[in-house]
Amino acid sequence: MKDERIEQAKNKIRSEMAIIILYAVAISFLVKTLVFNMDLQECITEYIILIFFPLYQLIRMHMMKVSIYSKRLNKQSIRNFLIAIAVIVFVFSVIIINSVKKSDLYNWQSSVVFISIFLVLFTSIYFIANKYNQIRAHRYENEFDGDK
Repeated sequence: MKDERIEQAKNKIRSEMAIIILYAVAISFLVKTLVFNMDLQECITEYIILIFFPLYQLIRMHMMKVSIYSKRLNKQSIRNFLIAIAVIVFVFSVIIINSVKKSDLYNWQSSVVFISIFLVLFTSIYFIANKYNQIRAHRYENEFDGDK
C-alpha cells in the first residue's frame, strides 16, 4: 500500500513538470515565430500543445468536479491576467515593428485592429470563465457539503 503523502508529492512534481514543459513549448513557439520567422505550419506541434494542454486540463477538472476559482487568489489572478496582457501587447508590438522595418508599405492599421479585437475577446473570455468557475465552485461546494 502506498503512502498518501508520497502520492501527493509525486502528483505535485508531475504537475510542476507539466507546467515547465508548457512554458518551454510557449517559449519555443515564440522564438520560432518571432526570431526565426517560421510559419504556423512549421511550428504546428507547439501550437497544438499550447491549445490542447489547457483544454485537457479544463475537461479533467470538470470531470473530477474541481473548480479553479478562489477568492483569496483574486489579486494573484488579476496580476497573472495583467502579465498575460502585457506579454500579448509586447509580442504583437515586436511583430508590427519587424513588419514595418521589412516593408514601408506594411498596413499596420489592420494589425492594430486585430490586436484590439483579440484583447477585447481575451478579456471577455477571461472574465466569463472566471464567473463560470465561481458559479461552479459554489455549486460543487454545496453538493459536497450536502453529502455530509
